[in-house]
Amino acid sequence: PHKEAYFCRREAHHNIIYSTNKNIMKSLVAAAVAISSSLFILPPSLAFQSNRIPRLLAADTTKENNAALLSQQSRLFAATVSDNDVGISTTATSKKQPFESFDYNSHWYPVTWARDVPINQPIRVTLFDVDYVLAKTITSSTGENDDNDEVFFAMLDQCPHKKVALSEGRITECGDKRYFQCSYHGWTFDGESGECTEIPQTLIAQQKSHKPSSSNPSPTKKIGNSNRRREDATAVAVRVVQGMVWLHPSRTPLEALAAMETGELLPPPRVPEMDVAGYRSTPVVRDFPIDWTVLMENIMDPDHGHFAHSSSGMAKGFDWYSSDGVDNQVQVKEDFSDEGGWKITSSVNAVEKLIKYNRDVRSANEDESNSNKATEETPKKATTTFVAPSSITLGRRANSTDLPPFITAFWVCPTGTGKSRFMSAAIGKTPFSIPRWLIHININNFLDQDTFLLCGQHRAVLEREAEGYLRGEDTAGLVGGSGTTTTTTTTPNSVRKSTYVYRSPSEKMPVRIGQFFDATLSRAPNRKEGVLAWHGKNSNNHKLLESWPSREVVLDRYAQHTKICQDSMDVVKNCDKVIGTSKAVALALTFMKMVWQRSSLAASVETALKNPFVSGVTYDAIRQMLARSTSFFCSLANRIGASLLRDKVFYSILALAFLSHSLASRVKREFFFKFDEELHRKDIKAIAKNWIDL
Repeated sequence: PHKEAYFCRREAHHNIIYSTNKNIMKSLVAAAVAISSSLFILPPSLAFQSNRIPRLLAADTTKENNAALLSQQSRLFAATVSDNDVGISTTATSKKQPFESFDYNSHWYPVTWARDVPINQPIRVTLFDVDYVLAKTITSSTGENDDNDEVFFAMLDQCPHKKVALSEGRITECGDKRYFQCSYHGWTFDGESGECTEIPQTLIAQQKSHKPSSSNPSPTKKIGNSNRRREDATAVAVRVVQGMVWLHPSRTPLEALAAMETGELLPPPRVPEMDVAGYRSTPVVRDFPIDWTVLMENIMDPDHGHFAHSSSGMAKGFDWYSSDGVDNQVQVKEDFSDEGGWKITSSVNAVEKLIKYNRDVRSANEDESNSNKATEETPKKATTTFVAPSSITLGRRANSTDLPPFITAFWVCPTGTGKSRFMSAAIGKTPFSIPRWLIHININNFLDQDTFLLCGQHRAVLEREAEGYLRGEDTAGLVGGSGTTTTTTTTPNSVRKSTYVYRSPSEKMPVRIGQFFDATLSRAPNRKEGVLAWHGKNSNNHKLLESWPSREVVLDRYAQHTKICQDSMDVVKNCDKVIGTSKAVALALTFMKMVWQRSSLAASVETALKNPFVSGVTYDAIRQMLARSTSFFCSLANRIGASLLRDKVFYSILALAFLSHSLASRVKREFFFKFDEELHRKDIKAIAKNWIDL
């Protein structure tokens, strides 16, 4: 009823406008929009758009065009979504309340691509502000790098002895077994179980006391009811699925294996297209100083691409996943499992919405061929799927079981409070593979466009979340009375509902994602402690004092990407070689051009023939041979030098050296900080092409 009244009111104002003098037309339209805004609580962005209407009316010459424009504007304004207007179809196999059974400790988490882990060299990965050591070894007898022979081990990155990082140590082997060895005191741990197998400082005493040598240290007190001793390290389960390394931080390898056999633990989620023959994928990785929840919300927000990525040429791709709130509305479905899992899927007709509106209405340049084509063909469904807590896929499908020709998969590793690891793969049916480093250049340019924008969202979310925890602690203290110890609260924290203003019809899925995070984040490992620590570090008397980070920090490609991607690091090293070689060639040729003269070589030949050593040789045959060989090599060098130093050849080589140096320098720059303020200002000028200024 409210919508019908709205359209009636708009139509009445529309008739009044055209029956009134043009001089008062602008004020009447503004008044109509003000009334509508007060009734329907229009967001500022749409209110700003309404101020553009009088300019459009003045520009149009026919009543029909203006009527169509007002009609489309009215439909656009009415097609908004409130904070609670989600409209989701739910399939719940669990009897518990939504999100009540979701446990962050019962899921696998992606930490890195298997190809980026060096062989027999431990590296550090982080999950929920906890560091783990990860290593890859080769079990084949030939020692060749075969993916099927790769074995991964992981454990808490902490030596039980003095708590130093095991990732600073090395990998040792004995037969088919692989071990982590601490580089501080040499303690050695079994890579599979974490059992301490050797403490070098105890071996001498064992030998002198004639005790039998054992791979295990002397028995000591065990920890709790487990079989792990105090000197044993903490091993965690690790699996490699579709080239991605996954960790389960709360289970040992044996526990995870047993739980998966009984069905208690689900395996890491898979992307079906990556298992189909003919599909190729290119993996990407990058770390960000942005909270992992904010990064996930950004990936599943289709509306931002039309503006934040306007210069990337991908506005049409984002528009497919958006909604106009009228003819192309988002359908959202979610599933809860007995194992505590949650999956949500949104789908919408993969047709142009904002792009078509911008072309047909704002620029009044309708393309009839495109419009007819869009109406004749059955549109595909632009589908977004989120499998909590880490996996996201986007693709256009003809139906729910259709394999699209191209799909983009994302994995977000919750490295800790206020930080994240972004991983993605472009998966498609392509006849050949594009070099990975070339893909990384394009993706890094794309990611730089909106990452700095997320800083504001990141700060606001963490601040509001901290305030919620502080209010919970204050309440707990008041209930317990004076001297009562404050307890940790796990109640939902309505951060996003109180922070964001949802109005776009495309935000049905983001609204639900926000509800999920608000309901579950207080139960995430180390989340409350991390948020409160961040707030305490960056605030004073509950006032946020954190300075806005610089672009150089937020968009530091070398620290965030190049150092953790072996392919990109190899490209940087090769660029350095090309730069060094081109400099050396240019300098050598320039020096030769300055000092090398053909007469000098001729003089050297004569000098060689008169050399005392040559002239002093008794035997004429030997003497002639030495003279001829000397003359030959001098003549050869003279010809080569003369050829190189000809103006045409000389300048061609210099030009080639300059181009090689320039190209290598430009490629190398792509793997370091690049997207400065000047480039950003130039980049956002492209917004006017996707959304015309009126």
